[in-house]
Amino acid sequence: MAGMIVSLNFYYARPGNADAVLRQRIRACDVRASLGLPRGQVCAKIEGGDGWPDTLWRLDFPDMAAQDADMAARAASPEFEAIRVGMRQLYRRFERPLYAGNADGDGMFRRGDLQTWSGIFCTDSVRPAVLEKLSGAGISALKYQSGGRDLPQFIACGDLKLDMAGLTALGARIERSLWRLEDPGRD
Repeated sequence: MAGMIVSLNFYYARPGNADAVLRQRIRACDVRASLGLPRGQVCAKIEGGDGWPDTLWRLDFPDMAAQDADMAARAASPEFEAIRVGMRQLYRRFERPLYAGNADGDGMFRRGDLQTWSGIFCTDSVRPAVLEKLSGAGISALKYQSGGRDLPQFIACGDLKLDMAGLTALGARIERSLWRLEDPGRD
């Protein structure tokens, strides 16, 4: 499935609202399921850098046409719009970046499973050199495509086995976060 699109919603909660954002995102998954759409995966940040949101939602699409159709189905739903209105009261920042993914995905996770994600923040000018270092180390990472600002150019799931000083010398910043899977996206 080369060319997979990974859609991530990043929710940065207002102070004191992290749990409410998480609950609202799970309600959004319930509405998605009622519309016949996949739930997606919801994760809560356990620890990590400030560059990472408090809650994230992920869904992989085979291509942009599928992602666009999903967006249209949500836009046509009054129930989903009500979820969006409620969510806007809870977060201070929202981003919906798209990443190019690899075909092997992250495997199947169960509720409560922990995942380490490393975000590699860098400028567009050093992106090719960072990608070369990642590829040279055998690291398959999600690659930023569009949809937000001040977001990681690459996301690697699991522990990075890489010379961090080499990435830092290129001007990259690495933030690691630990996430707990709250809604695994399976009905």
